[in-house]
Amino acid sequence: MPKGKEYHAQQLRAAIEKRSNAQPGSVNYRMPPEFISCSEDGKTCTVKYQLKPEMRNPMGWLHGGVTSAMLDMGMGLLVYYNADFHLCPTSSMTVNFLRPGRIGGSLVVQSEITFQGHKIYHTSARAWMEDTEKLVATATASYMVTPIAKPAEENK
Repeated sequence: MPKGKEYHAQQLRAAIEKRSNAQPGSVNYRMPPEFISCSEDGKTCTVKYQLKPEMRNPMGWLHGGVTSAMLDMGMGLLVYYNADFHLCPTSSMTVNFLRPGRIGGSLVVQSEITFQGHKIYHTSARAWMEDTEKLVATATASYMVTPIAKPAEENK
């Protein structure tokens, strides 16, 4: 029996919670994504990030490195879930910045798995400001599946 949208939504929420709370002080902990939705097959996921003052660049806009981290976390979370919760480090990533993100708003990131192999996943993502729906950045990335199912600090 195929798993439905509600099953994938529940599992993705659990994956977000697990990854965000695994390492206090980590990037994931400091910028936790909020689950918004997923596709029927669990291959697309939308999350949201609150843009805080400490995330700004010298010009007062959302820092490009923070934008990249949010895109990477959105795509990586989706791969982590679809790879049965195995760690899947990013092997390559390209980000295209289209316009600045506004601090104080929310950045929505929609990620999609475009190819799923045994050892590698290819993904794409789009990020936009929630209130204006104006595209801020796009990205593509590849992730390598590792044989390790849990982060080192969870294995202690």
